[in-house]
Amino acid sequence: MEEKRIKEISLVVLAVVGVLAIATAYMTTGPTAKFLLAFFPLLVVLVGVAFLRQGSLNMAFVGYVLAVILAVTNFGNTPLDAGTSTLVGFLKSFGIAFTVAATMLLIYIMQEAGALKIISTVIKKQVAGSEMQALYIGVGFGSFLSALGVVTPALFPPLLAAMGFSQLAAISVAVLGYDPTTSFSLLSIPITLPSQLFGLNPIEFAFEIAVFLPVISTGFALAILWLVGGVKSMKKGLVPGFICGLALAGACLVSAGVDYALGYELIPLRIVGVIAGLFTMLALTAYDRMSRGKGTETASGETVERGEMWRCFSPLVILTILAAIVSLPAIGDYLSKTPGSIEVIVIGAQRVDLDVLSQIYTWIFIATAISLVTLKPTKEQFDRGFGLWLKRAPAPILTIMVYFGVSFVMSGSTMNQVLGETLALVFGGAYIYVSASLGFLGAIVGGSETTSNVLFYKIQKTAADGLGLAPNQFMTVYGSHAVAGGVASAVTPSKINNAVATVAAGKEVESIIMRKHLIVALLLTMVTCLLTGLLVSLGF
Repeated sequence: MEEKRIKEISLVVLAVVGVLAIATAYMTTGPTAKFLLAFFPLLVVLVGVAFLRQGSLNMAFVGYVLAVILAVTNFGNTPLDAGTSTLVGFLKSFGIAFTVAATMLLIYIMQEAGALKIISTVIKKQVAGSEMQALYIGVGFGSFLSALGVVTPALFPPLLAAMGFSQLAAISVAVLGYDPTTSFSLLSIPITLPSQLFGLNPIEFAFEIAVFLPVISTGFALAILWLVGGVKSMKKGLVPGFICGLALAGACLVSAGVDYALGYELIPLRIVGVIAGLFTMLALTAYDRMSRGKGTETASGETVERGEMWRCFSPLVILTILAAIVSLPAIGDYLSKTPGSIEVIVIGAQRVDLDVLSQIYTWIFIATAISLVTLKPTKEQFDRGFGLWLKRAPAPILTIMVYFGVSFVMSGSTMNQVLGETLALVFGGAYIYVSASLGFLGAIVGGSETTSNVLFYKIQKTAADGLGLAPNQFMTVYGSHAVAGGVASAVTPSKINNAVATVAAGKEVESIIMRKHLIVALLLTMVTCLLTGLLVSLGF
């Protein structure tokens, strides 16, 4: 009862602050006030989730209302503009929202069929100890699957919980694990899409991103250890943490570096994340094999029959094969074009192509259907899994849709432009030391690194030209922008909410995770900013 009262009071406080902010909007015109107002919806969402015990869905609606009111009153939008942006945002969210829904259905059926328990046993035989397992699954397997388009924050928490991880640790590992290679997720779309739009060299862009990863990926590995078991786990997993971070970064750096040195894609950018994830898992497995002979923790002694192992892993194997096939350019392009204009929705002057056949969620649903044959759940198991999905899936789906609405309302007005231009104006020549923070803010506002890379390119380019930076120095700045956008995945409310929903963790857990992740994300963003300033100052 007391907790409910605290939440109600928190909402009242947020409402009062919102009214005051809106009132202020009518009376302020200066750049500082404009910046604060543009940042206000984002700030309210983060504070509400992290410190006021509010769920992401509640704060999504609060943020949306604030964004619409401010966009209309202070940032050049009409109500019709805001409504159009909202509808476009909802439609654009389908790719992520339905992928989360499909992943949740698959994982719940696997859970009820006993597959997660068997998978847990097999993984425990590969690497010993919670620290190694968290790095192996979160960073290695997470980077591998994310590169193919699978949403790991919705996939991993139930698996990690079955392995004995706490809800907090399971969610954190799932959300943080793939973050270092966010740029190479979804077949490297965060790199290739802005490169196509703005005429950039995708090979150079990928290499500039990879330059930051030795520090950033190692930082994430150590952060995962901290969240799994505090300082004790950091000490225990220090060596594998460095091996994990450097293996992931090394695979990306070598893959992108070879292409950069040759001037063409010998190693396709689309599979860099796949290579990095596989190499990281191999590196951790090799270290585990060598360290077992030195008196360290041993892996699980439980045995699993080959047929049972295939049955339980079959959904993931089928999904990986289908995702890999769809990722082939010729097949992906064919599937995108096949439905034609039927799947194109026009809203005002904007066209939204749903690309239903090429979206990964379609193939996750198909993989789930095929898996019913190989996984062989009983009718009772299927009914329980499906019922659990119907109960838990709507909230994260709606949360994603509303956050996309916030993102598109902000980008459809001048709010994002004000954020970027004010930072460049205030810091002047020192802008190179804060430029990456724009990628961090952009990814939280936009919901993804790809959105941030597209929306804020012109702002970063204008600021770089104003400072007289050489083309290679601008690419360093833009590369750091992308890296910080990946870091922001740690605190994107919708992604945390996805993971929370899969294990039915409460709002208190969600709040704790947001606070802890904020510490990690802000520290790594600061490091990215400092590295950017140093590299640009040295002429890189």
